Amino acid sequence: MKDRFPVVAILITALTYAGFAIWLGFHPNALLEAFGIEDRTPQMATEIRAFYGGIEIAIAVAMIVLWRRGDLFAALLIGGLPLFGSATGRCIGLFVDGFSGLHACFAGLEAVGAAFCLAGCVMVRKAPTEGKASTGNSV
Repeated sequence: MKDRFPVVAILITALTYAGFAIWLGFHPNALLEAFGIEDRTPQMATEIRAFYGGIEIAIAVAMIVLWRRGDLFAALLIGGLPLFGSATGRCIGLFVDGFSGLHACFAGLEAVGAAFCLAGCVMVRKAPTEGKASTGNSV
């Protein structure tokens, strides 16, 4: 399982990004409704489609392409860093802007996803370097 963990982390994370991208790309108001935003504009829906649809599907595709090329470290980093950044931003918001149970929940899920990917990075980085491109240690 130790050898499979990085690949499992890549696949689960990429599928999660892709799932959110597809869901919110087709149903952007779902995000607005989750945060209790009742006054909506078409521009808000477009922004959600662009960010949660476009950027998240791009992250998923980049992760899969990097995995298929054998660069597990980069694939995991591409998946984990945005989750880490988002969780950090939410935690700052919880402190500065006030507590929100939904944001706390999202921050927790994002932190778990980031830890999952970054643990995979550590495992891949510490793998023996016997000329394997999949270790991410080749320059």
